[in-house]
Amino acid sequence: MDKAAASVPTKGNAAGGDDDSVSDVDYRLIGLSPQYWSYTRLSIGDLNSLPLINGVDCFITPRHRDDSESDNNSHQWHIFPLSRVLLRGVVTAIDRRPNGCTLIVIDDGTGAVDCRCWEESSNSAFHLPALLPQHRTSMNRNGLRYDIGDSVEIMGKIKTLTAGDASSAAGSTLSENNTTPLEVRFGCIREVHATSVCVIDTSQSSVTANVWNGEAVHWLKCINVEKEVSKENSTMKNGKDVLSLLGDKVSSSILHDGDSTTIGKKNVLVRQCCQTPQRFRQALFYCHCEATLEALDSTFSFRDAVLNHLLDCESQLQHIESCVHQAATEDCMDLYGAEANSMPPPFLFTFQSICSDARLSSIARSLVSATKLPNANFQRLLQKTFAAMAKDGLLSLYDPAEDLYLLVSCGRVLEPFLKRSKGMDDGGFFRPNIPEPFFIRSVPRKRLNELASHLTTQQSDSV
Repeated sequence: MDKAAASVPTKGNAAGGDDDSVSDVDYRLIGLSPQYWSYTRLSIGDLNSLPLINGVDCFITPRHRDDSESDNNSHQWHIFPLSRVLLRGVVTAIDRRPNGCTLIVIDDGTGAVDCRCWEESSNSAFHLPALLPQHRTSMNRNGLRYDIGDSVEIMGKIKTLTAGDASSAAGSTLSENNTTPLEVRFGCIREVHATSVCVIDTSQSSVTANVWNGEAVHWLKCINVEKEVSKENSTMKNGKDVLSLLGDKVSSSILHDGDSTTIGKKNVLVRQCCQTPQRFRQALFYCHCEATLEALDSTFSFRDAVLNHLLDCESQLQHIESCVHQAATEDCMDLYGAEANSMPPPFLFTFQSICSDARLSSIARSLVSATKLPNANFQRLLQKTFAAMAKDGLLSLYDPAEDLYLLVSCGRVLEPFLKRSKGMDDGGFFRPNIPEPFFIRSVPRKRLNELASHLTTQQSDSV
């Protein structure tokens, strides 16, 4: 594993495997991988050296290649997202915490890692009996089932504490097929949240043979994991491998976020699905069919008023110098690859500015005036409407400390990002891809896909 990690392809090479633009760590495919949900045997050194690819812990290994294959780097790497591991080592430190959590450090000779575990009472509803005889008779010394010097086998979930360094020798970005950027970080600090801690008890005569060769067997199985994932016809599958087995209809539904009818369907600008004002459809690429419902505003009267107010404020901003939050606006534009004076800026505002608007307050109070608790429901309507619009991808909490929200509009946020990410605004010059900003990730994928398709159609028609 260390060898593979050290020779990861650098920036500009591919790391995904297939010729399509779907990444091995695409959020739609990660959960399809059986290996992601399995407890994978790893040495602690391999665990500590796992790269963090697009925020996901991944096991990478060179793909087996025949001499007849081309030298294209896009076919050289297997990427397997992982969430669970099975480790074996010796306990070198124990720290019993007052909240019931016990922190133990285990070392297997390749490295050490912190493991957190919670002692469960046998009367707990979540307590499960041991499956193997040797695990039923675990030692109980000093109130613990294990002690320093014990050999233990731990099954648990990987938790990444720090994201590592994106400017390491391997490069900060792997460009998959020159279209999908993969942000790769090495040097992450991790710990394991244990779901099972089993002490290997050498005093049990009935299983002595298995105990003494257990460590060697564990190492052989760790080595076998790397060999298995390197095979072309491996029994270990990642999400993309499983996707190809599901058939065209299911695969299409997954890649279009559960909507198998998206292909060929009219986009939000032209379909007649509800009474959403055309202004919202054009400015936000959104309709009320996608809205999160709020009982106090069942007809979306208050939501419509807020959106109209925000769009009016945005239309008045033509230069970044006129922004109230100029520094934050410049940082925001930099995140999606737009230059400060190249276009009208996005609109950032505070929650308090909406609450203090007299017209919006009047509309909200009129909606809750007939309820039993109008004052409480007034506050609820404001907060729930903001939360619903953030969930729907219309707003994004940009800076919690400053109470700053971003209006995620098409013309000033989504379109500039999509054009940049798909190379539609290059002007004949190469511009490197950029990872998705956090406020882009809050937008439903279906909306982004429809908008990207709409922009592609527009570009084709203009040519």
